[in-house]
Parts: sequence; C-alpha cells; structure tokens
Amino acid sequence: MSAHTSQMDDIRLVAQPSALPVTELFVRLILTDWSLLPMLEQVTATAKRLVGAVIDASDPKAPAFVTLRLRLRAEVLSIEVDDDVPGRPDTPARPGERLGVSPADGGGRTTWCELPLPGGMTARQVRLPRRQDRRTLVDEPVSGDPVAADPEVLERLLTRLSGWSGQS
Repeated sequence: MSAHTSQMDDIRLVAQPSALPVTELFVRLILTDWSLLPMLEQVTATAKRLVGAVIDASDPKAPAFVTLRLRLRAEVLSIEVDDDVPGRPDTPARPGERLGVSPADGGGRTTWCELPLPGGMTARQVRLPRRQDRRTLVDEPVSGDPVAADPEVLERLLTRLSGWSGQS
C-alpha cells in the first residue's frame, strides 16, 4: 500500500457543540469537491463521532482546538482528528473501520479512521477539481508600482469608523 497522499483538506475548529454542524458542512463540501458523494453518510457520521469525542472530553470553560483532516491515500479516505485534550479516552472502531491513535507533534494526538474508497477505486482514480491560482479582486498594477490608497476614501472610512466608537 502506498503512503502517497493524493489530496488533503483540513479545518481547525473550537471543540464546542457548534463544531458538529461545521464538521458536517466541511465533509459535504470536500466530498462534493472530490466527487465522492456515495461516501457522504459514512464519512459524515465518522467525522462527527471523532470530533464529538473531543468535544465531550474538552473543558467547556476552556475548550480545546480540534483539527479535522480528510486525506485521500492509496485505496482509502482517511479521516484524521488532531487534539491535545489530556486523558481523553480512545474512540472505539465500528465495523468496516480501521481506526487508530498516534502521538502528534507538540504532545497532542491524532485519531484516524480509514474507510475504503467505493468500488475498489484508488486515490489516483478519484476525480479531483482543478485548482488554479487565486486572483485578487483588487486591480493589480500593470507597471509593478505599488498601489496607493485614495486619501479621500481613507478619510471617509476613518470618519465612519470613529462614529462607531460610541463617541458623539
């Protein structure tokens, strides 16, 4: 089995209940992007279970951070959750899952779960989106000279911001 990663996306969340709907949206977005919607229900349930375990073990008064990562590698989609919650119990594996825990850099740990890709597919066969360099919405100078801010615009902006400070 190759350890080559074909694609990876991640998101960092605060370990609070509001992270669960964000987890669901993130998984839906990524699996749509990767054309793997047949795996949506299983991946969503697994990701929410792994993130939920961190939320349950985290102190609500000082919640931890959790990083959710989806990775395509060899014949599997890997769901990885990084956390640094001390004493958190391991999450048990479900049927059809290959689950494990490994120490992470900085004293935390990574809980991972590998799910087989549908139909014997490999990561290299997954249709990935073509990602191009992002262009800014700001007009770029053709000459290479720095773009100067318009003093009138800055003055109007500062006037409005000072009005929001509560001073009349």
